[in-house]
Amino acid sequence: MKRDGFSAEGLRDSMRSSAAGRLALGALSAVYSAAVAGRRGLYASGLRKARRLPVPVVCFGNISSGGTGKTSTVVTVAMELARAGRRPAVLLRGYKRRVPPRTVTVLAKGRPLSLDESGDEALMLYRLLEPAGVPVVVSSDRFASGSLAASQLGADILLMDDGFQHFAVRRDADIVLVNATAPFSSDRVLPAGDLREPASGLARAKAVVITHCEQVTQDSIERLRGEIRAAAPKAEIVESLHAPEAFIDPVTAEKVDLNVLKGRKAVSLCGIGDPASFEETLKKMRIELSQIWRYPDHHPFSLDDLGAAQQTRGGLPLITTYKDFARFPQGWQQVLPGGVLLLSVKIVFLLDGWKRLMRIVASAGEPESR
Repeated sequence: MKRDGFSAEGLRDSMRSSAAGRLALGALSAVYSAAVAGRRGLYASGLRKARRLPVPVVCFGNISSGGTGKTSTVVTVAMELARAGRRPAVLLRGYKRRVPPRTVTVLAKGRPLSLDESGDEALMLYRLLEPAGVPVVVSSDRFASGSLAASQLGADILLMDDGFQHFAVRRDADIVLVNATAPFSSDRVLPAGDLREPASGLARAKAVVITHCEQVTQDSIERLRGEIRAAAPKAEIVESLHAPEAFIDPVTAEKVDLNVLKGRKAVSLCGIGDPASFEETLKKMRIELSQIWRYPDHHPFSLDDLGAAQQTRGGLPLITTYKDFARFPQGWQQVLPGGVLLLSVKIVFLLDGWKRLMRIVASAGEPESR
C-alpha cells in the first residue's frame, strides 16, 4: 500500500493518538459545527437570500466526506431523464482544477475539453453522459452555472452533484447518499470525524439512498434504516448496491469480460474517496490483489507515480477506476505499456427503490399534492 504526499487522514490519525490531539480535534469540530449551523441559519432566517433558478433543481449530496457512490447515481438518473425526453444538465463544483473556482466551464457536444479547466470528476462524468447528450457545467457559483445551463444549453432540469451544504441556490429536492459501510450515527463532525454536518441535517432530505448494500449484512442495513428514520422521519429511504459491469481497455475503449481475471493476481491503483469499496469489489470478483496502491482523493497522477507501480507490479494487470484514469497524465501508455483495465460499475436499486427515487426527481418543481 502506498500513500503519496500530504494526507489529512494521516495527520488526524496522528492527533488521535494523544490526549492533546484529541482535545484539539474536538475543539476544531465544535468551531466547524458552529460555522455550518451559522451559515445555514443565515439562509433559514432570510438574512441571506437563496436564489431560485428558472428550472427545477435536484441536489445529490452527502452528509459525510468520503465516497458514497454519488457519481454512479447521478449518471443513472441523468441517463433515465434523457431517455424519457427531458433535457437534464449536471452542475458540478469542480475540485482541483487550474482556473479560478467561480469560472464557468461547459462540457458539451462540440466544445473543447480541458482537464485543467474542468477537473477530473467533471471530465469523467461528461464522458459517461456524452452518449446521452447530457452536458456538465462546472463552477463553484452554482447559480451562474445553472443559469447558463438553462438559458444557453436548454436544460429543463438541473442535477446538482454534491451540494447538500450549499444553501445559496434553492432546491426542489435534496437526495442524500449514505454509505452502508460507514454509518453516521456514531461519527463526529469534521475534523474529529467524517461528518460534514450533524446527523440532524438529514431532516432536509426528501430521499436518502443507502449505497454499497452488497458489502454489509441485512441486519446492518436495518439498523442504518432506523438511524436514518430517526433523523429524517419524512424522507423516502432507498437501498442500492454497486455491481461490476465490465472492464474497459483504455487503449481500445472496448469492453473486456469481467471473468478475465477471475482466480488471477492483479494490482489495484486508485485515488478516490472510498478506496476500500473498490478493492473489496475486486476481491469479491475473486481477483487476488498482490499490490494495493492508494493515493489521496483527487490525486493528480504523475508519470513517476505510474512508473513506480510499473516497476513493482511484475507484469501483472493493473486495475483502476474511471475517475482515476481521467487524471492519468499524457504519456501514460509509455510508462504503463499494456495490462491496464478500468472497472466499470453500475448502480442497482433494490425492490421498488428506483421507481420511488425517479418519482421524486421527475416531479421536482411541481406543486406538492395535499
